[in-house]
Amino acid sequence: MRRPDHIPRFSRALLAGALTGLVATVVNLIYNLVFRSITRFMPDEEFNFFSITLASMIVLVLIGILFFVFLKYINSTAFFILLVILIIGCICITAFSHMNAGESAFYGDHGLVAGFILLSGILALTLLPYLYLHPKLFI
Repeated sequence: MRRPDHIPRFSRALLAGALTGLVATVVNLIYNLVFRSITRFMPDEEFNFFSITLASMIVLVLIGILFFVFLKYINSTAFFILLVILIIGCICITAFSHMNAGESAFYGDHGLVAGFILLSGILALTLLPYLYLHPKLFI
């Protein structure tokens, strides 16, 4: 079967975001199980299987589209990396600033959210550009 000569950049970015979202979903679910078993923290309904899966997939597909926009209009991955680091930092600072003084930083909802954000951010910074720039990955 003959391979196509040109794969659209938007399709590559969308597929890279979707694959990164799939990996992030698995990593976040494993983190959820490990975090709950170590801390014995059991939230009622906020962080269940479906919300973690849906949030991870949607966020990383949107980051894949943002990566495409940065490559098309700004033509630089450095600005993309800087923006993602800035977003991760702002979200983590916001999550930690709303915690009680009596509890540790990585306990409760803050520990779960901070872990999800850090793991997804690391994958968005490393795996997403790799999948997008890899020459023979999608076909």
